[in-house]
Amino acid sequence: MKVLLVVHEFLPLHHTGTEQYVRSLALAMRSSGIDAHVLAFEPLLDLASPGSQVLERDDELEGIPVRRISVHDSQSLNHRLRDYQNPLASRMVARYIDEVGFDLVHVFHLRNIGAGAIKEVQLRGLPVVVHLMDFWWICPNYLLLQRDDSLCDGPPDGGMGCIPCIDPSLQQIVTDSSAASLLRPLAHRPTPAGSPISSPLRQAHALLSRKDQLMTVLGTADCVIAPSLFLGRIYRQHGLPARKLLQLPYGIDPGRFIESVPRKPILGSPHVDIGYIGSISRHKGVHVLLEALRHVPATNLRVHIYGSRTSQPGYSEQLIDGIQDSRVTFHGPFNPTSLGSILAGLDALVVPSIWYENTPFSALEAQYAGLPILASDLGSLPEIVRNGAGGFLFPAGNARRLGLLMMRIAADPATELAQAPPAPQSINENIVALRAIYQDLIANQQRTST
Repeated sequence: MKVLLVVHEFLPLHHTGTEQYVRSLALAMRSSGIDAHVLAFEPLLDLASPGSQVLERDDELEGIPVRRISVHDSQSLNHRLRDYQNPLASRMVARYIDEVGFDLVHVFHLRNIGAGAIKEVQLRGLPVVVHLMDFWWICPNYLLLQRDDSLCDGPPDGGMGCIPCIDPSLQQIVTDSSAASLLRPLAHRPTPAGSPISSPLRQAHALLSRKDQLMTVLGTADCVIAPSLFLGRIYRQHGLPARKLLQLPYGIDPGRFIESVPRKPILGSPHVDIGYIGSISRHKGVHVLLEALRHVPATNLRVHIYGSRTSQPGYSEQLIDGIQDSRVTFHGPFNPTSLGSILAGLDALVVPSIWYENTPFSALEAQYAGLPILASDLGSLPEIVRNGAGGFLFPAGNARRLGLLMMRIAADPATELAQAPPAPQSINENIVALRAIYQDLIANQQRTST
């Protein structure tokens, strides 16, 4: 069985949860007899050769064949549309399929590749599986979080509300030109992809019509996998047929713990060490964690922050450079092979997200290592973190409540942190489930084509 895994970015330049999960799946598939390849859009490739408008490059990552593609921004001037419609990139997906010959395509993210890639796969008579990794198919910032940090249920005002949320200056142009009445009747019509014209109104229209286009394409997939009940429910509310949905929790790769060391003992330690692992981005709520420390007088508490500043440089620099509490240490990014030893040095992990968090890999990896978790009560987090069962929930964004919780833990860590969390699924359990899904879809495709 030959399977293509499609993702918006990939290692080694990009290493957030989605990329790490695709790597783990590809490695586990190949070791179990599934010939897995990866195709990834690489936004940075065009910097390597400024004269190139389109780049395709083959290499290997730990034995995984990888086709890396990139399209210069000049080939798709409407950057609001380029996020989800990129005809050149979609054709490069088709070319790779034709070159190698696959039995099935499994899509994890199509940002910058474009939803047209799914149509190219279907034209070749191959089944398509889509893995939901966030809210990209519904929301242009993939977070369902508005500019003022308030939660969003989906494109407001028929999509018109996305324009001021994503680009206030674009909204000002729409308002000043009285163009809203012209745009609304066109909400269900696609913006011309690949057009050399990139007017403000076409950019606004690309945001307005985005969700309808993407959800229509998503509904044509043979199978859509949701890693949590919450994520599946959100997509059903936005029109995805329930019969297309399967739930499969993320599996953890034990290979990520190759440098694991014995856990730090709770009893006898002079400090309680609480960690944060993830990108230093506002929606991840790191500021909530630091604010919570103001409510914690305990001197035996230490907070360790691991993550890169690159995702939101302005936010992260202001946040990290402004730390004045000697109990906080910012360690920066780390080698993925160090994950096990980092978790072994902590007593608990905090996940202070202020968005509808999809099941974060940092939380699952902490559970695999036996660490209790302090998590905000949003999105999929309550599905994996249970109060009193190796975890603690607090109201999202409520720094005072998180502070009181940390103070309670600092006062009696032996009692509060005594219970281990439930173990998450393994990556091999994911492979067993995915193999069955693949086999059923391929067999069904063969039956319908004969």
